[in-house]
Amino acid sequence: MKVGILGGGQLALMMVDSFIDKNVEFIVLDPSDKPPASKRVKCIKAKYDDKEYLDFLAKECDVVTIDFENVPSSSLNYLEMQTKVYPNSKSVEICQDRLKEKNLFRECGVPVTDFYEINDINDLKNAVSEITNKSILKSRFMGYDGKNQVHLNDKKIEEAFTLCGSKDLILEKKVDFITELSLIGARTLDGDTVYYPLVENNHNNGILDYSIAPYENEELQKKAEEYHRVLCDKMNYVGILVIEFFLINNQELIANEMAPRVHNSGHWTIEGANISQFEAHIRCIINEQISDIEMNKYSGMVNIISKMPKDRAECLSDISGFHDYGKLERENRKLGHITLIDTNKNNLLKKIENIKKII
Repeated sequence: MKVGILGGGQLALMMVDSFIDKNVEFIVLDPSDKPPASKRVKCIKAKYDDKEYLDFLAKECDVVTIDFENVPSSSLNYLEMQTKVYPNSKSVEICQDRLKEKNLFRECGVPVTDFYEINDINDLKNAVSEITNKSILKSRFMGYDGKNQVHLNDKKIEEAFTLCGSKDLILEKKVDFITELSLIGARTLDGDTVYYPLVENNHNNGILDYSIAPYENEELQKKAEEYHRVLCDKMNYVGILVIEFFLINNQELIANEMAPRVHNSGHWTIEGANISQFEAHIRCIINEQISDIEMNKYSGMVNIISKMPKDRAECLSDISGFHDYGKLERENRKLGHITLIDTNKNNLLKKIENIKKII
């Protein structure tokens, strides 16, 4: 079995690692020099829309997947004419566009905040008059880790419009939320889905700082799973799909966005669950069965951002996993992550607090 991956970042690296001793061969295509996945497999250096190499992947691979959602959906559509591609190009196209994503949420009965399509400055002024300046202006495309978005209460309307690129924008009403939760589900070719427990996420400057699982609320878990199920059925989705939710005061979930791939908030699953999200994704796309997800302890994941810790030995003293992606240090770049596990949630929180002081 040969699996092609478009994108050679840390997510591809961990997908490869999850099947390193199994009968699966990986071929990775990435336009950069020495991406993280090149530590394990040979990576083809090429653009994602290079038809010569897309043809090569289609010929060599039984199935192709992605390691990040900004791979051109047109490239996936091109591959679909020659081989199997999961998730499918239409799902990725929806997740790449905040407006299409929000419209799909509404169509499927998944609660979302108020939002408006913004094509010019007059659209923005009219929308602001509807929902006030307690809103966030975002680019519809290429927005992650807090990028390409402006809080309108921090900027003048004209300035915000310019900062976000002056086209293809969406205005979203701010949500007064208690916390952010994410649901990770793995859907098979047969349409069966296994779910991980809800994960609580904590951000710093728009970037995920640390995650804790499980968030124990049976009612919210069932509600999130139902939303996930409806969306996956609508998109005919295969593989890992992650939905990020805001939890608001009346214990309701408001969908923020989806990720058509393995996700940062699920990195704890490598050490914290019987099947990691990376193995689950590969199993789904190669049509292998997945058993129910099990975890009997609390797990935490802490991102290493901008700089690697100087004293790794100090980090390793009370942790369950240390993952170095092999990236060059850069401001706000995710360089690795640390997993911590404990039978007591309060003890886990103390461990997270201690490790954050070190890194």
